[in-house]
Amino acid sequence: MSPPLLQPAGTGTAALLRISRLRIALPQGEIAGITAAAEVEGGDAQPFSVGWVTHANQRWPVYCVSPDLSLLIVIPAERNACVVLAANSGFLGIMCDEAASVEVAPGQRQALPPAMRLPESPVLGLIALEDGEVACASSAQGLAAYVSRLTGS
Repeated sequence: MSPPLLQPAGTGTAALLRISRLRIALPQGEIAGITAAAEVEGGDAQPFSVGWVTHANQRWPVYCVSPDLSLLIVIPAERNACVVLAANSGFLGIMCDEAASVEVAPGQRQALPPAMRLPESPVLGLIALEDGEVACASSAQGLAAYVSRLTGS
């Protein structure tokens, strides 16, 4: 059985991250904070990360992904925000162009057909948005595991 597309299931509220033309919907409760891109410390970055964000009095790595979910080592100018995700036993930052809160009705959520599921992808399903666009449903845990596989950590 696959994990639910959004939690908590009763609220229907999701955080919608825009990364260029890619939209990723995450459970709202998995967002620990949002900071301006200017607040990301660039020096002394971990391999494959673009810097650090301070959250809960600690520094956490920040990653930047392209619309095809490959890692970038340079932050594009349009990445205005760093979303801090609660995953595993800590946090990580993901750079995005913008982040917003949206309501998602159960009828808007669709599981991926078996032929489209990739074993290591953070994409759990699709969400039809009111503006006619589609978002990829994911989770902080899924994104953290995906980044971990890409970085070999």
